[in-house]
Amino acid sequence: MIPHKSRKYRAILDLSFRIRLKSGREVPSVNETTTLEAPSGAIDQLGHSLQRIIHAFAEADEDAKIFMAKFDIKDGFWRLDCAEGEEWNFAYVLPQKEGQPTRLVVPTSLQMGWVESPPYFCAASETARDVAAQYAEIELGTLKSHKFVEYAMGNDDVKALPKKSDSNDFKYFLDVYVDDYLAMAIATSQEQIEHVSNAVMTGVHDVFPADKNDENDPLSLKKLKKGEGEMSLFKEMLDFDFDGNKKTMQLESKKREFLLAVLHKWIRTASSKTAGIEFAEFESVISKIRHGFMCIPGGKGLLTPCNRVIAKRPRRVFLHRNRRLTTALKDMRTLIREATANPTKCRELVMGPPDYIGVKDASIHGVGGFIVGQGKSCLPTVF
Repeated sequence: MIPHKSRKYRAILDLSFRIRLKSGREVPSVNETTTLEAPSGAIDQLGHSLQRIIHAFAEADEDAKIFMAKFDIKDGFWRLDCAEGEEWNFAYVLPQKEGQPTRLVVPTSLQMGWVESPPYFCAASETARDVAAQYAEIELGTLKSHKFVEYAMGNDDVKALPKKSDSNDFKYFLDVYVDDYLAMAIATSQEQIEHVSNAVMTGVHDVFPADKNDENDPLSLKKLKKGEGEMSLFKEMLDFDFDGNKKTMQLESKKREFLLAVLHKWIRTASSKTAGIEFAEFESVISKIRHGFMCIPGGKGLLTPCNRVIAKRPRRVFLHRNRRLTTALKDMRTLIREATANPTKCRELVMGPPDYIGVKDASIHGVGGFIVGQGKSCLPTVF
C-alpha cells in the first residue's frame, strides 16, 4: 500500500517480490524474469518535459499572454490491455483469513508494479501527444467540438478574449509527462483557445478511446471539474506554479512550505550531538530541493556539500560535524524563502544567444584572435 495525495493509499502489485515456497525454494519475481522489449524512446523524454516548458516561456515575447491547461489520464496503466495469455503473469492471491477458500485475481491490464509498464504507457501517451499536435495544425474551426471542451473555456481571462481574431496565426505548445497532458497557447481569441483544447482531448481519445460514461472516461472528469483542464494564465504544472502574464515560475506552495519547515527543523538541531538526521530522510529531502532549484538560479551550487554526504551514505547525518553543510542548508532556506516573494523569470533559467563572439588560437609565439558583437554592439577587435 503506497501513500497517495488524494486518498489514504493506493494498492500496487509488487512484481519485484520473490515467492518463497513451503519447500524453501524461491521463485524469481515477474520483473526479474521479464524480457525488456518496450520502446525506451518515450520514457527517455520524462526528464526533459519541464525544461521544454521553461524554454517555451523564455522564448515568449514580454507582452505575450500564455494560457495553460492540464489534462490527466485516469487509471493510466490500466488503460493498456495485456496480450492474450500474458495476463497470468500478473495473477495474485487475494489475502484472506486462514481456512477460507483461495481467491485468485487475474488482471487483464498492465500493472503499476511491472517494470515494463512505464515505457509501454509512455509510448502510448507520447503517441497521443503527437496526434494532438497534428490536430492543432489543421485549420481553425474544422475540429469537432469535444464533449469536455466547456471545462477548458470557463476562465474569466479566456472569456475576456474576443470570439474570433482577424489573424489565425497563433503559437501553441503541447507536451506530456507520463499521464499529464500539458497545453499552452499564446492566443488572441476564444476560438484559438478552443481549438487547442479540442486538439489535445481529441488526440487523447484517438489513442485512449472515450467511454460513454463520462465518469469512467480516460480523461479524468474529476480533475476537469476541479479546474485543471481550464485554460488560464496561472497554472500548476510538474510541481511548479507558472504565471503566463509575467513568464515566471516558482515551486508549488505546499512543497515550498514543506521544504522550509524541514530545513528549519534541521537547522535548529545543528548544534546537537545526538539529534542526527536519518539518511533516508536526508536523501529524500535533498532530492526534492534539487528538483525545486530548477527555478532558482545559482541554487544548485549549494548542493555540493549535500552530494558529498550522500556519496558516503552514513546511517545518520550530524550537522554539528559539518559546518559547510550547515551553512549550505541555511543558504538554501534563504533562497527558497526569497523565491516565494520573487518568482523567477523563466528567461533567467535559459542561456540566450551570446553578446559577443570571437575566435582565438595559441602557438609557441603567443595567443591571437578577434572579437565582434553579436547581441550587443562592439567594435571588431583583433588581438
